[in-house]
Amino acid sequence: MKSRLTDRQKNQIATRNKAPDLTLGPGTVITHHGTELIIETADGHLLRATARRTLGALTTGDRVGWRTGEDQREIIEQLHPRSNTLIRPDTHGKLRLMAANIDQVLIVLAPIPWMNPNIVEQAIVATLDLPATPIILLNKIDNLGSIDRQDRQQIEATLQLWQAQDIEILRVSAHTGEGIAELRTRLADRISMMIGLSGVGKTSLARSITSQAATAAIKALSTHSQEGQHTTRHSTLFRLDHLPGGLIDAPGVRDFAVAARSPLAIDRAFPDILKLAQGCRFNNCSHNQEPNCAVLAALADGQLDARRFENYQTLKRDRSQSPNRS
Repeated sequence: MKSRLTDRQKNQIATRNKAPDLTLGPGTVITHHGTELIIETADGHLLRATARRTLGALTTGDRVGWRTGEDQREIIEQLHPRSNTLIRPDTHGKLRLMAANIDQVLIVLAPIPWMNPNIVEQAIVATLDLPATPIILLNKIDNLGSIDRQDRQQIEATLQLWQAQDIEILRVSAHTGEGIAELRTRLADRISMMIGLSGVGKTSLARSITSQAATAAIKALSTHSQEGQHTTRHSTLFRLDHLPGGLIDAPGVRDFAVAARSPLAIDRAFPDILKLAQGCRFNNCSHNQEPNCAVLAALADGQLDARRFENYQTLKRDRSQSPNRS
């Protein structure tokens, strides 16, 4: 049976975690290996550490305070306040922390396998809900010429649709190196998280962006952990070469089945629909069957993409039905 913390203990933990304890070494959680974590110290060294149970679950990107115990093992004593956390179901449907303190999310796509646009828009909503900045990264652009012309046109039309909503689109190739220098510059001074389907080339991209992703330093530490074989379930933070900032590589995802906590995140992801809604007769128009609905009118005459509108309505319904809505 799991022990529970008293209210007094919870208050003590909250108070202790607000102000950094200057007697502790500052560190950042790099990745998670079962009951152990790998942390990066202020001078860039990687250490294995365990965390106090009272801190709760820790995740990649967490800023922590640590010390060396009497047994010469590192102990995480303090969790500093987070700016945000990304939580989503794992492959078994259990909610898990993916990362914390994220500035921007790179939604990695490839011509093959092409990601369902609805899932991309779910990822955009989840990113804005953090809040963080979404960036769509089209990898394997050297393969565009080898796919069917109609499929290529559809990909370009979808990218242009997102770009029209002020979503930044970067085109790169980990294979040829095209666009990688520009991408590195875009990542400087920020903690960026990279997500995408398995097979879109995230690992190759990470190795193109930072040499740390190609080294065995983190893997070598994980061999000392009994849980090392489970590293693919967890995110890993890599530092950029000669630049401040970092790149978090997350396991491949099938979807972002996360209900937005804020309805504003959904509206911000669909500014085209929000702008059209200003012309509706009713301020609380649901865009279903109300008279003089500007959104439905735009849909009827082809000004609004039908697939995109249906996804918007689906996300709105999912949020309204979520028991965790705010």
